[in-house]
Amino acid sequence: MKTFSLFNAERAGVLSFIKAIELKNLKSEKFRISQSGYLYPRLFFVDLLVLAAFSYLLLPVLIFIAGFVRIEILVVLVGLVGYGMFSGIRNVNFLADFKILMKRMASEWYVWRGHLALLGLLAFIWLSFSSIGGIGYRNFDSGIRSSLLWHLVTGPWPLYFRKEYFGEAFGSISDKAYVYYFAYYLPAAVVGKWLGWKAANLALFAYSWTGALLALMLVRMYVRQRGYAVTFFVFIGISLFGGMDYIFNGLLGFTTDRSEMWLSPLHYFSHTRNLFWAPQHCLPTWLIIGVILNHRQISPSLMRIFPVACVALLLWSPLCLIGIAPFILLIIKHHWKEWLQWNWTNALACLLFVVLFAFIVSNDFSFGMVYAPNVMDGYWAQYTLFVTAEFLVLSSVFVFANPKIVRDDILIVAFVLLFAIPICLLGRWNDWSIKLSIPPLFVLSIFVIKQIIWLIATKKKHILIAVFLFSCCALTPIEELVYSARNYRIAFENPPEIRDFGPNYIVWQQLGDPGSFFFRYLARP
Repeated sequence: MKTFSLFNAERAGVLSFIKAIELKNLKSEKFRISQSGYLYPRLFFVDLLVLAAFSYLLLPVLIFIAGFVRIEILVVLVGLVGYGMFSGIRNVNFLADFKILMKRMASEWYVWRGHLALLGLLAFIWLSFSSIGGIGYRNFDSGIRSSLLWHLVTGPWPLYFRKEYFGEAFGSISDKAYVYYFAYYLPAAVVGKWLGWKAANLALFAYSWTGALLALMLVRMYVRQRGYAVTFFVFIGISLFGGMDYIFNGLLGFTTDRSEMWLSPLHYFSHTRNLFWAPQHCLPTWLIIGVILNHRQISPSLMRIFPVACVALLLWSPLCLIGIAPFILLIIKHHWKEWLQWNWTNALACLLFVVLFAFIVSNDFSFGMVYAPNVMDGYWAQYTLFVTAEFLVLSSVFVFANPKIVRDDILIVAFVLLFAIPICLLGRWNDWSIKLSIPPLFVLSIFVIKQIIWLIATKKKHILIAVFLFSCCALTPIEELVYSARNYRIAFENPPEIRDFGPNYIVWQQLGDPGSFFFRYLARP
């Protein structure tokens, strides 16, 4: 098998080799790119990204424990983490290993620093149109997000609402607790409590940018071909990935709203719309999927923390965690020994699960799930049109694929989920479809990226068809970007409070029972 002359050396991170040869002066040879996985030595840089991703996901949970949960539970959690760190340091020659790791890190940093900088710049531009932190156009959900952050910044923790707060418009409502998956907002809320509302918004933007950059870099490490052109295309492939909504809606005229609402309540949103409207859901999902795709490159000791990070998603996005679960099951065969044995990380995961699950189930769950064919006239015709437009047309690029990529278990699971998810409806805007589809759509986009890169590199005649199909699908997220640009603004004004949304689903879905198990036994008094 022929490869780039420095490809394996770059992946191995050999310092002396890298110092001797300038990457930018190398000429690539004619080669055949393999799409089979895990051919190259594990990178310490991947471990560093994964450690940063785990820290990103767990930081809000630690804040939640410190601010919402009884001191006794906090002490137990800190004790478990402290014991784990002590055991890890005790069992290794720390200083000697640290010196080796720093040398290896220096070599890999030399290779990847430019890619990190490029993706950081592109992610910053992308997020600048998102409305996150008051930067960019204000979509409908941004008001809800700002209200949630406002209450976390201005209110005492845990958050409670007295019935007098809601007023007569809400009827005979009782006292309520604020029960929602708000992990994404907690770091910014801490900054806001110290430095004010504007600082909280800027902190939320910075935190979102960090998450997006980590997710993009994990995808970049999984897409193994070298070169800044590949890095740029990874960004384009993620940011402009979408379905054929714009084309189909233009032809059929279903809605005058933006095209992704064309077949409501069936929704599979583009990555750009998910990031702009629901960053609290897509960012943690992208990070976990990035870890799953790179799992064989990651240190076994680091993968022991993976169950803890997955449990943390209960406070980030329970629905997305359901969508991620089938992908987690795929990699259990590689890590079951570490994940099923009794150790400090698994004990921590179990304790966190009890606390976070008890909090989430305190929600009133005022929205129900229904079987879609029972409530939609002509459902199966709409279903067929929906799956064709949302992912089947673009997936035709796999017809030209290297067979190894088509047979990948992760891609197969993604397709099964994308076919199955629309059969159920949840809530007024069908959060079941929107949120559960984020993991398989992200997986699909990554495999489409790999396929198009392979077609370009091997100069296959089908590349024009693949690029044309991707370009047609890219019109959907481009529509969202254009709308954002036309309505662009930067503002940090005080948002509406939760009661200002009136007695509707927006309010009810964020309220819970203050007499539940969590608030009686686990919550800080």
